This record gives sequence, C-alpha cells and structure tokens, in this order.
Amino acid sequence: MLKNYITGETLLNKGVSEVPTLLEPLLPKSGLVCIAGSSDTGKSAFLRQLAMAVSAGLDSFLGMSLHTEHRSAIYVSTEDDETASAYLVGRQNGDLQLEAQSLRGLRFIFDSEDVIADLDKCLADQPADLVVVDCFSDLYTGSMNEGNQVRQFLVKYSLLACKHKCLIMFLHHCGKRTEMFAPSKHNLLGSQAFEAKMRLVLELRTDLRDVNYKHLCCVKGNYLSADYKSESIKLMFSEHLTFAETGERVPFEELVPVDTEREAKYKLAKQLKEEGLTYEQIAKQLGYTDKSSVTKLIQRFEKKKCV
Repeated sequence: MLKNYITGETLLNKGVSEVPTLLEPLLPKSGLVCIAGSSDTGKSAFLRQLAMAVSAGLDSFLGMSLHTEHRSAIYVSTEDDETASAYLVGRQNGDLQLEAQSLRGLRFIFDSEDVIADLDKCLADQPADLVVVDCFSDLYTGSMNEGNQVRQFLVKYSLLACKHKCLIMFLHHCGKRTEMFAPSKHNLLGSQAFEAKMRLVLELRTDLRDVNYKHLCCVKGNYLSADYKSESIKLMFSEHLTFAETGERVPFEELVPVDTEREAKYKLAKQLKEEGLTYEQIAKQLGYTDKSSVTKLIQRFEKKKCV
C-alpha cells in the first residue's frame, strides 16, 4: 500500500502562511537554488561570504535577515584547494572581521569522488543550514543539453536537501555573451531542465560603468514578489572580495548596453544558425516563445544591411 502521500486536509491544517526562509525573503529554508553569471563576476566570493555568515550565525546578510538554525554550512569546492581556500577565506575576513572560532561550523569538501555520499555523511554527523556546490559543471559529467540526464543528476541533490532539511545552492555559469542581454533564466548555460529544478535562480553581473559594483538579479523566484524579478540588488564589491549593500535597486533594462541587446541577439541567432541549429532551437536559446520571433529578428537586421 502506498504510504508516501499526504492529504490536502493535513496540508491545510498545518496553517502555513509563508514559506520559511534562510535569507529573507530571497533564499528558501530548503530545496535547490543557484547563482549564475559570466566569468569573474564574484560568484564564488558571494557564496563563500554567505557560508561564512551562516556559520558565524550573523543576524543579517546584505541587509536581509538571516535565519540560521544550526550555524553550519558545507562548501564543496571543485576549483580551489585547501591552500587557495585558506587564502580566500582570510582575504574576505579582512572585511568581515570574524573570530576564527565562529567558522567551526563551516566545513569544506575538496576532491570528493562521491559528493552525494560525503554530503549525506557530513549532514548526518552535523546538520547544516546551507550546502554550497561550486560548481555544477565540474561535478555533472553528462551533456549540458540533455534534459533527462540533468534532471537525474539533480534529483539526488533534491532528495538530499529534503532528507536533511537544508538549502543546497549551486554555482552555475551563463552562456557566452549573455551579459549583452537583460538578466534572464534563459541566460544559463545548458538545458532548461537545470533552471526548472531550481526554486530560485540568481544572476550576478558586473555594473556597466563601475567594476566595483555588482548586481544581484533574481531571474526566477517561485515565491517572490514581482519587483524582485525586475530590479537588481546593487552591491559594492571590495578589494577583499566581499559584498556590501548599497540600498539601491536598478531596473534590469539598465544593466545592458543601450540599443545593443537586440543586435547581440541577432548576431547570436546568425551564429547558431550557421552552427546548424533549427529556428525552434535558436528561439529557445534566445528566450523567445516561438521561431517566428527569430525569423523577424533576422529579417529586420538583414533589411537594414540592404538599405
């Protein structure tokens, strides 16, 4: 007899009026989320600073309330080894000024042959509020464009997050030249299956005018208000690789070079067409709903060339 179900009556009687959060209102308490961006935007620094804040039990992070239960985080690092991580943690702490003992709850995993098994054991030994996976593309060995393979890979992490009631946050990458487009979940590299499995998708990008500022953009948020998905959270980025709030919000359309987004899409569409992709496939890459938009885009620019 099937036992792993729950009735609507039971759910209603729970009286849940809001979704529990780790970082209010941005990060849910549990499940899968990700932060993505182009190279050198500070994604790893952002995640490392968040993990340090969780371990230290800080009340807030970037001006948002931080609700930790265990004061513990696990950081899976596929790019930086122990020495590099020691340097980076020390460098960031130049701004944060945390006591070394406050980071006892922050555990790093390097060069793991079986990340799921190691995480399961670590979480069983000591529960954690946050697990950071830096980065997805290093651990996932299948084709980025194969939706079924991506889903099968992520299901294991989803079950792990559910079992241990924690948040798992992936670092992912955006496609080439997507910084020329407005922030969007369609900018993520690979199959749509990846973002579909995420409860929240953040895109981090550098300010057009001043590299000392970054923009944290929520491009997918199942439980967030519309304003969070149309304006960035502008952050200051220090020489010690830490982020600080500015209190400013910037509309997404102001984060792309003026009058270049449509031209950039045209150039990408032409390139993808030369690579043999169909108009349907190109439309999906550009975030369009159907192939007719691609046809019109190409025709518009081809016509300009003939004038």
